[in-house]
Amino acid sequence: MKKSDTSIIHSLDKGLFLLETVEQAAQPVSLQELWETLKWDKATIYRLLVTLEKRGYIHRDPKDRRYSLGMKIYALYDSMIRSLDLQQITKTYLDLLAKKTGQSAHLAVAVGNRIVFIDRSVGSEVLSVNTQIGASEPLHCTALGKAFLAYSEPEKRDELLAGPLEKFTAKTISNKRDIPKEMAVIKARGYAVDDEEYTEGILCVASPILNSQGQPIAMMGISGLKNRMSAERVAEYGSLISKNACEVSRKFGYGKG
Repeated sequence: MKKSDTSIIHSLDKGLFLLETVEQAAQPVSLQELWETLKWDKATIYRLLVTLEKRGYIHRDPKDRRYSLGMKIYALYDSMIRSLDLQQITKTYLDLLAKKTGQSAHLAVAVGNRIVFIDRSVGSEVLSVNTQIGASEPLHCTALGKAFLAYSEPEKRDELLAGPLEKFTAKTISNKRDIPKEMAVIKARGYAVDDEEYTEGILCVASPILNSQGQPIAMMGISGLKNRMSAERVAEYGSLISKNACEVSRKFGYGKG
């Protein structure tokens, strides 16, 4: 930041720089870690964090007192996405997936090292998996998250997975050495699978929506009860989701030019 530049508001500039620092961290960060990175006055950092937290741009975990992006960031991101008609374009496809599979279909975006659900279409199955809009889940052990990771640049993926991989069930991939192989499998078949890796009894299948540069901008998929998902059905659903995600991707310039 240039202190000699009188055309900017330095306190606002600092606050935004602090917000970007939290965003770039691979996992929630502490006040001490932010101080070690920024080398600013610790009291200043704390006041900026409190201000950003009050406005919803920063979330402070009450248990470990670590900071991550707040849901206001999602709201802004959601507004931007809506301006690109992502939800409008994908709504028909989500409804189609829910109708053909009977399972709930979801649309999500990546925010930091988590996914955030921004739309859904409820399936016809009596016992279906319904996720709340605005809810977030980890990248490394969800089908939607893994679909994003598999199609992200390796450097970006390494940043997002820099911290310890939390183990939620016995099937959660927590060893980083297993990640490259998993990503290769996902790209080879065109869809990711979460087979009870985040929640026991739940199986999810997802594919990414890509932009003109082949980078993931969102993910779509379905979730259902594990005992109703045979290997054949998972492959059938995966192919269907991949096909629909590709159609949406083409609307955002993927495969053109």
